[in-house]
This record gives sequence, structure tokens and C-alpha cells, in this order.
Amino acid sequence: MNRILTTLALLALGAWLPAQAGGDAAAAAKAAYDALVAEWTAEQAAARAAMKQVTESAEYKAARDAKDNDKARALLAQAKRADAKAIGQRALALADQHGAHGGRFAAYAATTLVADKEIAAAAAERLQRSYLTDPAMQTVLESPMGLFSALGTEPAKALLGKVEAANGDGIATAWAKYWRAILLQRGKPTDEQKAEAEGLLAAAEKLAAGTVLADRIAAPRFQKERLQVGMAIPDIRGEDMDGVPFSLSDYRGKVVVLDFWGFW
Repeated sequence: MNRILTTLALLALGAWLPAQAGGDAAAAAKAAYDALVAEWTAEQAAARAAMKQVTESAEYKAARDAKDNDKARALLAQAKRADAKAIGQRALALADQHGAHGGRFAAYAATTLVADKEIAAAAAERLQRSYLTDPAMQTVLESPMGLFSALGTEPAKALLGKVEAANGDGIATAWAKYWRAILLQRGKPTDEQKAEAEGLLAAAEKLAAGTVLADRIAAPRFQKERLQVGMAIPDIRGEDMDGVPFSLSDYRGKVVVLDFWGFW
């Protein structure tokens, strides 16, 4: 009996140790990520403060009043800027360091720190190599235009194709199809490209049913079918500032101003 109990205890310990190690690694990656984000946020705040100090200085105001643009630009150049490239390089190094838990660092470099083309290319390389199915990939796909602009159209399409191949029928594939359609529609698309884009959007909307992405895809169609001059406006319902329910139809016959806003 003692031997059996000992064996069971060792088996339990063997299962617990890898799980514990994985939890510790994930926690360490999150702590490093939070520290990096806090540092970049602080650096940006310091840069804004430095710029404000220059623009509020008597010397800068005098240069502007005198229309001395060269002097004004020289003064602005003295303000310390936030170094996105340096933070981006650190983010990518942390992605390499944390391995399976490093997707969030690659995603951060590919979105927030993507102005530098070298950082963009390096971030895209890591995403393709290690994080195509990582949850962080969806973070990138929700706002990838900065990355695509830095990479160029063809590398962006290649990245999206790899996302689709790796993610089957998941939401990441829906996003990849959506962005491939958007890239096809840019500029002066041919009839063939327009048709391909429509097919991609239809497939993406089906995969993304019930999500914000599906609503985004459906929006132009909704506008065409429901929001044209002369049509009855959809009956928007909500609560006022005091929590009292109301419907837009309550105001039929009156002039109404709709103010759409968000936290972005």
C-alpha cells in the first residue's frame, strides 16, 4: 500500500511540476510585458511634456510670431523624442527570450511600435515563425494597417495567407480574409479583384458571425439598404444619462441630433 501511495504521489508531482513551471513562465512574461508597456507610456508622456515646454517657451513663440520657421523647427528638434525603435528592439528581444509566451511582445512591436520598417519586418518574421495561432495574432489583426504600410502590400498578403493556412475556420482566419479583401479593394481594383474581394468578405462574415468583425463587414450593406435619404431610420434604443429607457421612435416628428462616439 505504501508503495502504491508513493507511486501515486510521484505521478501527481510529475504532473504538477510542468504545470507550475508553465504558470511561472507565463507570469514572468506578463510581468515583463507590463513593465515594457509602462516604460513606453512613461517615455511618451515625457516626450509630450518636453514638446509642450518648447512650444510654450518665449523663444519659440517669438520665432513663430516672426515667422522664422527654421528657428521654430530647430527649437522643436531639441525636445527629446520617444525612441520607438529602441523599445521595439527590446520587445522583439523579449519575444525571443520568452518563447511560447512571447507572442504579446511581437504583437506590441507589430502594432504600437511599428513606425520603423526594420521593426515591422522583424515583428512580422517572428509572428510568422512562432505566433500564427497565438492569441496575440488576433490583436495584430484587429489593427494591422500600420504594419501593412511598413511591410508593403505583397509581404502583408503573404502574412495573411499564412494566418489563414494555420488557423482553419477560426476568427483569425476571418480577420485575415477581411484584410485580404481590403487590400484588394485599394487603389483601382479590376473587376476580377472586386469579385475576389466580395468572396473573401462573404466568407469572413460567415466565419465571424456574432462578432464585431461580422458587424464591420455588414455595415456598408446595412448603410446601402437602410440608411439612404428617404428611408425610415432604424429604431435605435438605449438609456439616457439617468438610466431611463428610450427609443429613437419616441422623437418622431422632431429634429434629432445623433452623436456617435467611442473610447478610442
